[in-house]
Amino acid sequence: MNIILIGYRGCGKTSIGKSLAAKLWKTFIDVDDEICKRFNNKTVAQIWTDEGEPAYRKVEVEVTRELVARPNMVIGLGGGTLMQAGAREAVEQAPNTVRVYLRCAPEELHKRISGDAKSAATRPALTKFGGGIDEIKHMLAERGPVYEAVADKVLDVSHLPIDGAVKYLLAHCV
Repeated sequence: MNIILIGYRGCGKTSIGKSLAAKLWKTFIDVDDEICKRFNNKTVAQIWTDEGEPAYRKVEVEVTRELVARPNMVIGLGGGTLMQAGAREAVEQAPNTVRVYLRCAPEELHKRISGDAKSAATRPALTKFGGGIDEIKHMLAERGPVYEAVADKVLDVSHLPIDGAVKYLLAHCV
């Protein structure tokens, strides 16, 4: 069985996913990391600057299709993965899979993202807002309904530590 973690940047897909995978003896793979490998380990921001967002999104769909077809995985999607029709279709149709939306309040996401120097250095701004709380709210208004529509389960991680999220997922999703 696969578990696919869905959510906005900073919600904990990677941290929770790595811990969950270790407890389940599964492989954790982050879609964004896999995409970066295919572009000679450039950051997402570098790829968007050098190759353009469309090139990134094309590879994102390919990577997502490949990963959901593998068994015994915990997969952390990119925040925008489900906004790509081919990737969304692959996630929705993935057999023997539980899809979990890690919902998080915009203010908490902003706190986490702004406290993560790596994120600021490697991730591009997504809107004219150039990052920050306004961008997060704008993007969640667009992406949140898609995340919820695709998810089998929704877990609010706004004030939940990683180990608490993992315990919930172990009890309710596997």
